[in-house]
Amino acid sequence: MIRIRRAISEQLPQLKNIYHALEVPLKKQQLQNAQRPTLEWTLPASIAQQEQELLDSLRSHNFDATYIEKVRVVPSAGRSAAKVEFQLQPQSFVEQLLRKRQPEALPLSPSDEHVVVEYSSPNIAKPFHVGHLRSTIIGNVLANLHQHLGYRTTRLNYLGDWGTQFGLLALGVQLNNVSDKDMQRAPIETLYRSYVAANKAAEENPEIAQRARDLFTALEAGTDDAMAQQWQQYRQYTIEELSGVYNRLGVHFDSYEWESQYSQQQISEVLEKLRSAGLLQREVDGREIVVVDDRRIPVIKSDGSTLYLARDIAALLERHSRLQFSRILYVVDNGQADHFNALFKTTAALDKRLSLEQLKHVKFGRIHGMSTRQGKAIFLRDVLDEARDVMREKRIQTQTTRSNSSLDDEDVCDILGVSAVLVNVLKQRRQRDHEFSWQHALQVNGDTGIKLQYTHCRLNSLLENFNDIDLEDIRPDWQHYRQEPVDALDLLYELARFDQCIWQSKEQLEACVLVNYLFGLCNATSRALKRLPVKQESCPLKQSQRLLLFQAAKRTLQQGMQLLGLRPLNQM
Repeated sequence: MIRIRRAISEQLPQLKNIYHALEVPLKKQQLQNAQRPTLEWTLPASIAQQEQELLDSLRSHNFDATYIEKVRVVPSAGRSAAKVEFQLQPQSFVEQLLRKRQPEALPLSPSDEHVVVEYSSPNIAKPFHVGHLRSTIIGNVLANLHQHLGYRTTRLNYLGDWGTQFGLLALGVQLNNVSDKDMQRAPIETLYRSYVAANKAAEENPEIAQRARDLFTALEAGTDDAMAQQWQQYRQYTIEELSGVYNRLGVHFDSYEWESQYSQQQISEVLEKLRSAGLLQREVDGREIVVVDDRRIPVIKSDGSTLYLARDIAALLERHSRLQFSRILYVVDNGQADHFNALFKTTAALDKRLSLEQLKHVKFGRIHGMSTRQGKAIFLRDVLDEARDVMREKRIQTQTTRSNSSLDDEDVCDILGVSAVLVNVLKQRRQRDHEFSWQHALQVNGDTGIKLQYTHCRLNSLLENFNDIDLEDIRPDWQHYRQEPVDALDLLYELARFDQCIWQSKEQLEACVLVNYLFGLCNATSRALKRLPVKQESCPLKQSQRLLLFQAAKRTLQQGMQLLGLRPLNQM
C-alpha cells in the first residue's frame, strides 16, 4: 500500500499527514462499493472552514491512474464530516498488498522530527517490580511505532540513584558486609536487602541515620573516591541484571542515564535562572516555590535542600540542548500527573525555545493482582519465571505438543509466557487500572498473546509445507480473490488496515490499538484458513493464490508482534 498512499499524498502536499490518515472503509461501506478496494480521507475538524475550497480543488487533481481509478467527493451532512473516497485500481491494490515490499518503496518519512521516549526508569534502591512493567512495555511499543514510521527516535532509561536514601543504601552495604561477589551475583536484590536493613537500623538508632546522611554528603561532594568508584560498579551491575529482564521483554535502550549525572552546580544554575525570571518565590517559612495553575509548588525546602522538581527541570533543559528533540514522551504512571504538569509549565516558562506541545506525560494506570502462585512477587523476574513455568506445565499436559527444532523448549516456554504477560497488559487502555488474571492471560482461544503466537505458528507450518512453490514468481490476481469465498476479501482488507492502525496507535499513544488490530487479523486469518484450504485444493492456481494471501498475513502479523516487543515463534 506504500505506493498507493504515495500516489495520493504526493498530489496533496498541502494536506499534512494525509499519507497516514487514509483509511480502509468498514465492511458495510465496502459492500456499498461492490467490494471495490477504496481508501477514504475524512476531513479533520481543524480544516472544516476550508471544506468547500478543498473539495473543489481535489476534483481538478490528476491522480496516477496506475493506482487510482476514480475520486468521489462526499460533502459534510449533519454530523457526518466531509470525506474523499479514492477508488483504487483493484489489480494494483492486490499486488501492493501481497507482494513483498520492495526496499526502495519506503513510506514518507518524518525523519526531521526527533522523538525522545523516557520509559521504565526504576530506582536502583528498590526492586524492579511489576509496577515498572507498564512503563517499560508501553514505552517500548511507543518507541517502536515512532521508529517504524520514520521518526528519529531516542530511547532513554533514567534510573534513580541519588538522594538521601542512597546514603542509607551505601550504609546498608557496609552493615551487611556485602562482598563484590555478592553484589555481582544478584545486585538488585542485594541492594534492596541492604536498603531495608539500613532503614530499619536508622529507625532504631539516630546515629546510624546521621551516618547515612554523612555518607551521601560525601558521595554528593565527591570527597570519597573509594565510595564513588564502588557506586559506579553497583550501577554497572544493576544495568547488567536489568538487561536480562529487558531482553526477555523485547526491550532495549539507546541510553542509560542517571539522576546523579546532574550536578549540584547545574541545578544551582537552573535555580538562579528561575529566580531571575521571577518564577521562584520565597515563602515566609523559608521555602522557595513556583506557582502553577494557582498551586504553590515547593522547589527548595526551608533547610535549603532541593526537591525532585529542581533536578527534573535541569534534566529537561539539558536534554533539549543535547538532543534537540521535537517531542519528548515521559511514560510514567497517573500518580505523577501533578509533577509533570508543574515540570512542563515551569520549564516552558523558563525557556521560550520549549513549548508545551513538545512535552507529553504518557499516563497509565496500575496493575492489580499480579503475583506468583506462592504469593506477592516483589521482582518482575519472578512473574516472568512464573509465566514460563505455567506454560511448561501446559505444554507437558498437551499431548499434541511437538519438540521445537529451532529453539530450546525452555526458550519456547519463556517466549510464550512473556507473550501472555505482555499482551494481557498491552491490550488494556493505558490509563485504566488493570486487574491481572493468569487464567485469562494464558488462554489459547481468547484474545491473548498465546493466540497471536499460535496463529503465527499455524501460518508458518502451512507455508513450510509448500516451500517448494516459489511465491516470488507468482503474480497476485484480483479476479481470483473476487471469485473466492468472501473470507478472502475480508482478509485482504484487514491486511490493508495495518498502516492506518500503526498511525492511529502512534497518534493516540495507545498500544491497545495495535493489539486489537492483531486480534482482528488473527480472527480473519482463522476464518480464511477454514474456508480457503490449501492442502485439499487440487487446482494449482488456487493453491498458489491462497498461499500468497497467507504469506502476507504471516508477514503482517510478524511485523505487528515485533512492534509489541514479542518474538514470533515458528513452532510451539
